[in-house]
Amino acid sequence: MSHLVVCGLNYHSTPLAIRERFTIPESCLSHALKALAGMPHVQEAVVLSTCNRTEVYAVVSSVQAGLQEIESFFLSAQRIADHGSLRPNFKLLRDDVALHLFRVAAGLDSMVLGEGQIMSQVKAAHQAALEAVTAGTVLDQLFKMALTCGKRVRSETSMARRAVSVSSAAVELGRNLLGSLKDKTTLVVGAGRMAQVCVKHLLNEAGSGKVILVNRSPERVQSFLRNNLPNRERISAGCSFADRFQLAGAADLVIVSTSAPDYVLTAEELRKHSASSSPVIIDISVPRNVDPSVADLAGVRLFNADDLATIVNQNLAQREALVGEAEHIVFQALDDYHAWQRSLLVVPTIAELREKIESIRLEQMEKNQGTRRGGQPGDGHAETAGTAQLEEISRAIVNQILHHPTVQLKATRDYQILRQQAEALRTLFSLDDKRGESVSGRRDKSASCQHTGKKQADPTQEERAATEIVAERQPANRGS
Repeated sequence: MSHLVVCGLNYHSTPLAIRERFTIPESCLSHALKALAGMPHVQEAVVLSTCNRTEVYAVVSSVQAGLQEIESFFLSAQRIADHGSLRPNFKLLRDDVALHLFRVAAGLDSMVLGEGQIMSQVKAAHQAALEAVTAGTVLDQLFKMALTCGKRVRSETSMARRAVSVSSAAVELGRNLLGSLKDKTTLVVGAGRMAQVCVKHLLNEAGSGKVILVNRSPERVQSFLRNNLPNRERISAGCSFADRFQLAGAADLVIVSTSAPDYVLTAEELRKHSASSSPVIIDISVPRNVDPSVADLAGVRLFNADDLATIVNQNLAQREALVGEAEHIVFQALDDYHAWQRSLLVVPTIAELREKIESIRLEQMEKNQGTRRGGQPGDGHAETAGTAQLEEISRAIVNQILHHPTVQLKATRDYQILRQQAEALRTLFSLDDKRGESVSGRRDKSASCQHTGKKQADPTQEERAATEIVAERQPANRGS
């Protein structure tokens, strides 16, 4: 039996100083996924690692053994040797996993409510697992449903129009601390997505304040500058990355957002350049890119991603109203997931039961025709008509026999009762014994093909029917 689990840590109960130690860089993700898939009780795995969380979504053959293996993975993946003192503290099972992922994709579980970047991060995690062949039938479907849920929240509610990103919150924090930024000099270190969003927000600020952009890769800076940017003349992008300490010492506001694994701003170097200035430094990188001891320098005020909560919690009443709209969509997505789960039991059982009864019908029809052929010769036309009538009657009998159990199975919503009903039918009609390889066995083989990279066969009739059952639940007017 398989179980859906999630294990990890996130900002709710784990501070940044701990979260950053478990961050899995994109360059290491494929190796991490394959390490998880190689564990004895882990059947499927997806890793979601962002500034707010590092979580492993998995299908395991044993809850206890599977979670222990995932925990050992975390202990081996952490960036410092704490000899087991740091452990994942967030674990959920079965339906709670689905609900959590749907809320994550919808932006409801982010530190910055409704932030849009999480959608691309969930999509990237899903894609990475598909490429590493560690996402099988269950996690593939779950993440597809989560992405659909996130898209609906953003298209059908006002969440996206009023959402605050981590980048915009960083700029807002700088504004709260320094007042208007229209005549201030801001240094942005980094040229990734979050850094670029920071630059765009700063350029939208009225005034003549200079925005200095430096990055280890000048080519990435030039690529960004080719975009259609407002007030582009205020950008200064000709400085070298090596000049960042001097630039930081002379700036009013410094925002750091890179994917570097180590500190790009250190106290020792900044001390040489910030003696006569008092910059505000906001580090939104995870792991952190600014040495925490920078906060000890005279005049320097240092903030990190966790400090953005003061901005995030503004207008709480308005945000709670938005959550209500989004939660309604999330629970609709959970209902769809339940329907898909039930279809995995209902559709194969109904298909096998129908096949079993149909085989009995055909066998009896064949015997009847053999008996007629062994008797006295008669009117061929009448015999053909009699066979057709018998065919019609026998099919009607089969349909009547199957009608009630089919309706009963489709109507049962409790998963455990449904499992019992399905197993009872399989036992009473010897479905597995009759076919040798059950549909559920073929599903396991299909998932195995995904792990080995083998091409899967075309979808079976019951697999197509399972998809149709879920599709029937989708309202016609849903967003993209």
